[in-house]
Amino acid sequence: MCEPLLKPDSLEPGTLAALMPSVLMISYSGALGGAERILLDCAGALAGERNLACPEGELACAARAQGIRVLALPGRSLALRGSAMDPVRAFGRLAAHGREARRLIGDLDPDLVLAWGMRSALACLAGRSARAPIVFQHNDLLPGPLIARAVRLAASRAELVLALSHAIAADLDPTGSLADRLRIVHPGVDVEKFSLTSRPARPPEILLLGALVPWKRPELALEAVALARLQQPELRLRVVGGEFAENGDALTARLRERAAAADLAGAVEFVGAVADPRADLERATCLLHCAPREPFGMAVLEALAAGRPAVVPGAAGPAEIVDQSCGRLYPPEDVRAAADALVEIVGHSELAAEMGANGRRRAQEQFGLARSQARFAEAVQQVSRRRRAPALAPEELAIVTVTHNSAPELERLLASVRRHLPGSRTVVVDSGSQDESLAVARAAGSTTVLDLGANLGFGTACNAGLEAVQEPLTVLLNPDVELVDDSLLRLAASQLASGMPARLLAPRVLLPNGRRQDNVHPMPASAADLARALIAPELLPRRLALALAPWRAERPRRVGWAVGCALLARTETFRALGPFDERFFLYGEDLDLGLHASERGIETWFHPEARVLHERAHASAQSFGGEPFSRLARTRHEAVLRRLGAPRARVDLCAQALTFLSRGIVKRALGRPAARERAQLKAVLGTRRGGEDE
Repeated sequence: MCEPLLKPDSLEPGTLAALMPSVLMISYSGALGGAERILLDCAGALAGERNLACPEGELACAARAQGIRVLALPGRSLALRGSAMDPVRAFGRLAAHGREARRLIGDLDPDLVLAWGMRSALACLAGRSARAPIVFQHNDLLPGPLIARAVRLAASRAELVLALSHAIAADLDPTGSLADRLRIVHPGVDVEKFSLTSRPARPPEILLLGALVPWKRPELALEAVALARLQQPELRLRVVGGEFAENGDALTARLRERAAAADLAGAVEFVGAVADPRADLERATCLLHCAPREPFGMAVLEALAAGRPAVVPGAAGPAEIVDQSCGRLYPPEDVRAAADALVEIVGHSELAAEMGANGRRRAQEQFGLARSQARFAEAVQQVSRRRRAPALAPEELAIVTVTHNSAPELERLLASVRRHLPGSRTVVVDSGSQDESLAVARAAGSTTVLDLGANLGFGTACNAGLEAVQEPLTVLLNPDVELVDDSLLRLAASQLASGMPARLLAPRVLLPNGRRQDNVHPMPASAADLARALIAPELLPRRLALALAPWRAERPRRVGWAVGCALLARTETFRALGPFDERFFLYGEDLDLGLHASERGIETWFHPEARVLHERAHASAQSFGGEPFSRLARTRHEAVLRRLGAPRARVDLCAQALTFLSRGIVKRALGRPAARERAQLKAVLGTRRGGEDE
């Protein structure tokens, strides 16, 4: 159930699809509960660049299956009150989540941020300084006065607050102070996905559906069924849902113990968590819901969609979903009233069938998925940022990429080019691929394909691709790079400005987890490079730290050289430089290019306002099964020796050795593994001796 639920071409004109190219959704949880399923439904209304920051887990897997880019965050506990220290730990976890969220917002610079849930809203909105508008999607009732105060303050700083139900909205804003920014958008359900069966299972079966957590009061369901069985002895209870791992199995153990008592013996089945509850809904006579403070109740809505009556507490979210035509509402926690409602429905099959039909119709008319998504899109488009069109036409920019068994990566790159730079031409140079790389390239529009027939090296292939470029500007991209917006085109436009000197330009490069890659560096054997060998940039004032770690800069700055995964320049500038020395087969050619450019008076500049995403180590993983430290060390030494001379090459080797030695010592002192640093140091020392250690 993870496929896109609303295609971009099915959205009404003027909706979010045409207005917002980039959205960053942030979720503290990586589980796939009701709130996270609603997140995926809402994401189905977004036709632009969709990024989801969340921990790895079921949510991340489902998001990827829906075509959403996932930026992996560290997984953290959801516990608040398990022990005396849990509130303190929770504050620390929330602070860390806030740092990650603000970093991602700054680095991606999205047109809209969707903070999913209270934790992410607190993380994004506490002391906010983001340029992007932030929408707070509020999915829960507030747990206590202190948290309520913090959440209400965060909500006051959001451009828009969306609540799943009137109950959530009233709980968040009892005084009406948020009326100008608070909207209620009920979640939706795709009714057509639920088949309508007229005959439920026999003997009659009550379904309890949802996570087994104390606040949902699952024990009440057992007591209600036990009472109902006094009049309907055949009645059974089917419990579908699992406990959260952090809660252990204490609750389940208590429920099983109660189910073994004489009045319920053999009548209760514990199924556990299921990915898709439709089969369980089809066999049920009715759904029983017991949470006295349920924020909304997707399980209740799905029961109506499946044509099953629902017996629910007459409070909070479920009371907004169910009325007397399709179920029964009982006073919260009134076991006797819940039992009476079950007896009424189970004992009157015609009434149950009528309620089921009414519920399905109610779900379609008032809670249909397309309707919900349209309301969501209409709400967020009001606050999403509009960007001005770039000053440069895409047709003036060519992209050159080199493939070697890179079919999946190339497919993602070309798709991102079509989204963000439609009309620009991509030159794909294939170096003897044995997979579908050539087929992927030839199937894409606006693509020129050069088949070298063999792997002649990265530099040679890039140079061949450059010869096919006719456009005034060229960007060299690795095939495992993806565009996240049109910022490369904006950067390219600056190179055609009157009086702009010829330069090599490097954008900000983000890794799959959203962190910055160290893609720009000081000049080898420079004072900054030597200082970095001994001093961690984190220990220095920001201005000094940027000299050692220029990739952290927020403004354009001159650097020594740039990694070749993403480089932009005038086409004539690249051609004047070579661009690459073809004696380098793989690695070192980008450093050599930067040093060669410096010799020719051409500066290399880092421009963080442009950004791309980089999978990283695509070629080395295939060719070497990992990071080829010896090759990296040797090619760096060759480039420095050739361009800067033997004395500086020796200094650079010493600086590299000190860098890996100091990093290893620090990691060991912190109790962290340092095997990578040991391997890097060994490779540098081997290069210094003139040997190889591959």
